[in-house]
Amino acid sequence: MSQMKTGPVLVATNLSARDDRAIDRAAMMAKLRGVELVAVHVVRPGSRRSENMDAARAALQDVIPDGVEARLELPVGSAPTAIAQLAENLGAQLIVTGVARFNDIGDYFLGTAVDHLLRHAKVPVLVVKRRPHRAYGRMLAATDLSDTSAGAIRTAGALFPDPPMHVIHAWHVPFAGWQKASHVSEETQANAQKALNAFLAKADLPPDLAARMAPELMEGGAERAVLDAVAQYEPDLLVLGTQGCGGFRKAALGNTASALLGSAPCDALVVPPHC
Repeated sequence: MSQMKTGPVLVATNLSARDDRAIDRAAMMAKLRGVELVAVHVVRPGSRRSENMDAARAALQDVIPDGVEARLELPVGSAPTAIAQLAENLGAQLIVTGVARFNDIGDYFLGTAVDHLLRHAKVPVLVVKRRPHRAYGRMLAATDLSDTSAGAIRTAGALFPDPPMHVIHAWHVPFAGWQKASHVSEETQANAQKALNAFLAKADLPPDLAARMAPELMEGGAERAVLDAVAQYEPDLLVLGTQGCGGFRKAALGNTASALLGSAPCDALVVPPHC
């Protein structure tokens, strides 16, 4: 069972106006969880801000909403590396970040810093796209039936102890163009349902989380099935697990999870494996 850390919520910002969504969500999360909020802006070595750290601190304080208390951190270095290291040093339970830009609904550009952070952070990363008005009310988790995805579901359940969660597993008939008999599709779906049931039975889910979960099979490839589920259920939060450690983790994130992060219109929680 996942044991949530009691450390702070850390929000990363490059001081741009679009980061206000991430900052507002992080402040809400810290308040709901009763923990410290840490705002971090990484100063690039040799930049103008690095020559006047007092001004940099004032600029960081300026993006914090009135009435919100936050510890300010201004490490100097590479943004994704410094953020991941600070989160580890502080024992942060969550990193919150925004996207580099959003061109239109379904077209989000994470940016190289966020992409690097997702591949290297040792704590969950919450990617905020929408302006927060309230706590998350509906979650949707994608599972490939791996231990990593079970951990992601448990982590999301611990971080967000109230909203219901749809758990989606994609299935499809191999070489469907050649498989004409209906019994092949029925048998494949039945086997997928058995595998999903077995996964949930051994996933070590707390009873309160299991009670608010609705598992479901969705036909199609993984990305298409999850996007169809997002369109159908309109979740506030999409839950994704990343696979592997080190170099393999870097490669794994580049497939379905990365595509979903760029196209799903809702916020996303990306949970790393316990490496």
